[in-house]
Amino acid sequence: MIQTVDSGLAERGGVSAESAFLAFHEVTPDGFMMFDPVRGEAGDIVDLEWTFANRAAGKIIGRDPATLTGKHLLVEMPGNRDEGLFDAYVNVLETGKTWQNEFRYDHGGITAWFRATATRSGGGLALSFADISEARAGEERLKNLIDGVLAFVGVLSVDGILLEANEPAIAAAGGERAQVIGRPFWDCFWWDVDQATKDQLKQAVATAASGERIRYDVQIQVVGDQRLWIDFQIAPVFNAAGEVVELIPSGVDISERKAADTHRELLIRELSHRVKNTLATIQSIAGQSVRAAETIDDFRSSFNARLRAIAASHDLLVRFDHDVVPVKALLQGQVLQYAANEKQLVVEGKNIHLPGDVAHALGLVLHELATNAAKYGALSSETGTVTVSWHVAVDEGKKRLFMSWCERGGPEVKMPTRKGFGSRLIERSLAPTGDTAVIDYDPKGLSCEIFMDLE
Repeated sequence: MIQTVDSGLAERGGVSAESAFLAFHEVTPDGFMMFDPVRGEAGDIVDLEWTFANRAAGKIIGRDPATLTGKHLLVEMPGNRDEGLFDAYVNVLETGKTWQNEFRYDHGGITAWFRATATRSGGGLALSFADISEARAGEERLKNLIDGVLAFVGVLSVDGILLEANEPAIAAAGGERAQVIGRPFWDCFWWDVDQATKDQLKQAVATAASGERIRYDVQIQVVGDQRLWIDFQIAPVFNAAGEVVELIPSGVDISERKAADTHRELLIRELSHRVKNTLATIQSIAGQSVRAAETIDDFRSSFNARLRAIAASHDLLVRFDHDVVPVKALLQGQVLQYAANEKQLVVEGKNIHLPGDVAHALGLVLHELATNAAKYGALSSETGTVTVSWHVAVDEGKKRLFMSWCERGGPEVKMPTRKGFGSRLIERSLAPTGDTAVIDYDPKGLSCEIFMDLE
């Protein structure tokens, strides 16, 4: 029997409330069913008996609605007890409180997600429900997509309460959703950097709530007491009336980009400093070479040789990324080219790495010593040798390089009557940084002790 709906409406124009009710439920896409309680001997509700089911309900559950009237819910669909649905319906009948929920049902050949509303109607139960499996699948796909991106993504209320956050954001906060969901966004873990960062975020939320998209770079806190730079933005979400209803915050890790920017700025400053020093050195070399040269060819030869020495040092700096240069590579580039064979150059020491400025200055010094040895010293003789040894030690609280240049087997060395250009260039190359070189004109062979700061 179909239960008559007591609407309190009078029949108008030959259309009764009952016929309007039936017409509505024939066209609605939602399932609708009505039940009477079935009571046991003690008066408790033990089952529900169908009194009405519309066409949509029959289609959703795969039954002919005409055959359901008079049948019992738990007999036909026992999964309602297993899922706790029957208990919820009984509570509605006993308390009169409407029940709404979304649930997954997987019993009796029915596998789907449903959204249902149950309410008491007279002495019976009215149940409206819809299959939301497709919508839930879409939500799950969207969630997996958002959780799969590397960016941090969330949802805020217009007053800044965090309603949702994707898995990367939750993981960055330590993996506990309860620590962040439902809290003011600026009080969440990520923003515990300083008060200025929180204040900036509060202003950004207020601006986004007014309808404006906000974007800026900011440093946040993540698990493990680490800091990340993120490209952060808050986008407003509008409803059909043009009102802001939610805010979408997102952040992309740009720590590597920030580190690259910092490194690039450092390189630019270093390059500027090095170019200035190089130009000053070239200016000094040119002036000294002009005064020391007897002819224009002498000037051209010595000046070009020293420019090549500077270029060789710069080539090494470029090859080793401007930061450090291996000392053995510097010796090979500046000294070995003047030796008749590799046996003439003896190196003793660990292949330490020199800072760029140290390598540049030391390269000029080694070039002057090598050219002098090739003209007048050990490298001018096939039997001569140059031994270069070095070590690093802490002197007066600073790490210093101690290098020794010792020539043997060449012509007898004579004490010069005046300080030559090479000696002056060595002094000028080391003087700006407080480094020193001491030359000893031993008749057996020239030697030079070099002392340079490495810090």
